[in-house]
This record gives sequence, structure tokens and C-alpha cells, in this order.
Amino acid sequence: MPRFINLKNSLLTMALLALVSLAHGTAQADPISVCTGAGCSTTNVSGTIVAGNGTVTITLNNDLAQANVVSVIQNVSGVYFQVSGYTLGAVSLSGSSATNSTNISATNIATPAGAVSPTGWGAGHNGAVVSVCVVCAGSFGVGPTAGPQQTLIGGTGSGIYVGANGSIAGNNPHNPFLTGTVTFTLVVPGVTANSTFSNVVVQFGTTATPPGQVTEAPEPASMFLLGTGLVGAAAAYRRRRQKQ
Repeated sequence: MPRFINLKNSLLTMALLALVSLAHGTAQADPISVCTGAGCSTTNVSGTIVAGNGTVTITLNNDLAQANVVSVIQNVSGVYFQVSGYTLGAVSLSGSSATNSTNISATNIATPAGAVSPTGWGAGHNGAVVSVCVVCAGSFGVGPTAGPQQTLIGGTGSGIYVGANGSIAGNNPHNPFLTGTVTFTLVVPGVTANSTFSNVVVQFGTTATPPGQVTEAPEPASMFLLGTGLVGAAAAYRRRRQKQ
């Protein structure tokens, strides 16, 4: 059944659990899904995570409707997970790409800026917990990243983001944003196509919040969402079972 994380200053954090199976000896993409708020109006993220020989590949889409994009705290900024077989060796990001990026002006007009490769994200680990992130906790040993830029925003990345507040519109420290599908390939020692995942957590916003940690205080630009009772962060947990 779903698990919940109690994050300070967040009124609700929803975890969606997906049960998946593994075909013997064949890498299979498992779903990542986070959907919160009425009609998924607060966060709506989809993607996949798949183990290979020494690799983990993650794809992400921020499916939040453009009309529902309000604050940078709704943007995806990291993923944490555990995977069987991992030997606790150095984790690195061998490649990353986004199908598009965008700059959003102070008048809420989005101008597409084209595909991005690399994305400015990085990868690391803290013990058995692996992370790919653009806003990263120091304990994960991730090298310099583009954060707080290059978070994954909802919408098409073009036209008008009518509801976007000052944490997005004309906020140069946060511009540009990634849009469309983002793909990450991580080098994770010991992982095979038969490895299984657990505790897959999606991080939102511009504060690094690894599993089990508490956000001390939101940045001022993020206060709008918290003040109106919208979700400040969400987690997607799912487990994988091997074919009997």
C-alpha cells in the first residue's frame, strides 16, 4: 500500500505504488508515477527506470498542465532510489538529454531554447541510496550542476505560462527550464538486468530533500504554494518482483 513522508511545511505528500514484473534476463522499464492534487493539478510526473549491466536509465516527463504551473516548487529536481546488486562504488552520469528547454520572461512568455545535452544534472550516492539531481544534497558527492537552473517544468515550454509566479517568470537564477522528456544514464557498479529497485523518490523544487530528511525552510519564491495548501513535494515509491 502507498507510503507517506511527512515533510515540514508540506501539507500532503502522496506516494503512488506500482507493482511490476521482470522477464528473466531481460531489462524491463518500470514505471515512475507521481500524481497529486485534484485532477493532478499539483504534480503530475511520469517516466521509467530500468536496470542494465552496470547501468540505470531513467526517463522523466513533467506532465503538469501548463495552466497549473505556478511555482518552481512544482518542478522536478532529482530522483533517489535503491537498487539490488549495487556494490556501493562510485556512481556517475554517463549521459543525459532533454528534448527541449525554455526561458520564461517576466511577462510569462515562454521561448523554446532547443534540445539540451548534457542537461547540467549529476549523479552520486550516499551509502546505498543513489541520486540523479540538479539540486543535490552535499552528502551525495555530486559534482557541480546547473542548479537552480535546468529543473524539469510542466507545460509545453512555449506560449504563455499565465499562472507562473516570480519564482519562474523572469527569475534568471531559475531560467532556463527543461521541458519534454529527460533521459539520464547512470553508471552504477554491480547492477545487472535482473536488479530490482526500491524506495524510488522524486524530488521537487530547489531545496535538496533526500529521503528521510526534512526541508528546513522554503525559499521566499516557494511560499505561495505552501501558503495556499498545495503540495510542496511528492514521492513515488514502487517495488519490483522477479518472475517466479
